[in-house]
Amino acid sequence: MLNPYFAFGVPIFLLFLYIVFAIIRKKSKLHYIGFVLLLIATFMMAFSFQVLQGLWTLEDSHSIEQLNNLNYSPELLWIPLILGGVLALINLWRGVKRVQSFREDSD
Repeated sequence: MLNPYFAFGVPIFLLFLYIVFAIIRKKSKLHYIGFVLLLIATFMMAFSFQVLQGLWTLEDSHSIEQLNNLNYSPELLWIPLILGGVLALINLWRGVKRVQSFREDSD
């Protein structure tokens, strides 16, 4: 789980997927694309948290040898978690604003 290709590759792919859907959202009038963006962002956040839990498990079991073989700074694992959280909050805010605009339009 802490393999750098896996720990950083999946969030990079999800970020690429997020950008593709964000471009599609800008160029179309489909209302559900915002929900897809929220799903991608929350999956990135959940995946990154799971990777961090793997790191914490290694730290708790005092596997110093495995921690030294990471070839990257463990603090870098926080970047995808924070990025996913920020993107999730942005899309959640957009969703709330969209629901409010639908309510105002129906009145």
